[in-house]
Amino acid sequence: MRFGLLFILSIWIGSGVVAQISSEPAINDSLEEPPYYKLFRAEENYQYLKDKEISQYRKDYLDAVKFIGLNSSKSIHLRFGGSTRFRSEYFSNRNWEDEDQLFYSQRLTLHSSLSITKHVRLFGELYHGLVSLEEEEFTQSDQLDWHQGFLEIKFPIKQHQLDFRFGRQELAVGANRLIGIREGPNIRRSFDMGKILFQTKKVKTEAFFGHEVQPLFGLLDNAFSLFDSDAQNPKLWGIYSQFFLNEKSGKIEAYYLGFESVQSFFNDASGKDTRHTLGIRRFGKFRKKLRYNTELMIQFGETGGKTVLAWAFESDWHYQFINKKWKPELGIKLDIISGDDTNGDDKIQTFSPLFTNPGYFSLAGVVAPVNLIEFHPSVLIHPSEKLSIYIEWASFYR
Repeated sequence: MRFGLLFILSIWIGSGVVAQISSEPAINDSLEEPPYYKLFRAEENYQYLKDKEISQYRKDYLDAVKFIGLNSSKSIHLRFGGSTRFRSEYFSNRNWEDEDQLFYSQRLTLHSSLSITKHVRLFGELYHGLVSLEEEEFTQSDQLDWHQGFLEIKFPIKQHQLDFRFGRQELAVGANRLIGIREGPNIRRSFDMGKILFQTKKVKTEAFFGHEVQPLFGLLDNAFSLFDSDAQNPKLWGIYSQFFLNEKSGKIEAYYLGFESVQSFFNDASGKDTRHTLGIRRFGKFRKKLRYNTELMIQFGETGGKTVLAWAFESDWHYQFINKKWKPELGIKLDIISGDDTNGDDKIQTFSPLFTNPGYFSLAGVVAPVNLIEFHPSVLIHPSEKLSIYIEWASFYR
């Protein structure tokens, strides 16, 4: 039996995009702040800059690169963006075997999006990652490479939308428990993939097939692997749908995910790993005060010639006292993730998190969501509109 505790204190001050300071008439006080930058930069939309004279948003000092019209009607337009992240990290007993480590890491990104009318778009993104350790580290170090590069075609069907994306792209499903973008390390996760998205007012469904990109350390050396039959990169395929039965009671997600790895390692099995995961998730708000997020997953397949049957139940509930000072919010997470029952038999009950974020429970990334019971209370308060303080305590039993 092993038992661990993790304590995290986080403070956020301010948010959003910095607006340009100007001496324009007070009538502009009624304008809205520019849209926030998104976690998925490919999903940003700055069409409101097509006609700046009637824009409902305040001017931003980066408007000049957010929308660049290339023809008279501006139906063909270009945008640029990027990000930087600099960090210093200190670990005691890193990876359970190293002594104290203090190191610096950085991530630099640059992306562009070219829209050729509203139906066709090309998106590309470059990544650079560096870590100041003696040896380069996987998902931390990469001189320069294509993180994303895809073609998107949109087919409007009456009030519905059918989108097709082909190329290197980021992917996240649901709450990112099984397919996440790996935000903790320098190099986020992407896939060489084909994806189809069909969306109506009430239902969003997407189907996909691809290979995970394995980032190497050199210059532009991450080869495109979708059509490479000899590629060792893990495969992913599946179908995911989000819908609601009653708008007031939240949304439902149902999905099937297929996974194949040439080589996986577990305590009681190793070798080719083929997994099929069925999942259902319910999330939303109940009477403005209660937020809930509950997910159940069943997994079956074969690992190293042994039969797989595993499962995971994960929940996250938050209750906010909206009429109290600072609007305190109490939260409880409860996760139960199956592990193997008996060593040496021909069955595997260990649940595989597939492409989860290594920082799933914290940026420290010390515990993977495998063979685990987690109890996780938290408190969130809002002393002001631009200041939030979040305290959580995570306990793990394996």
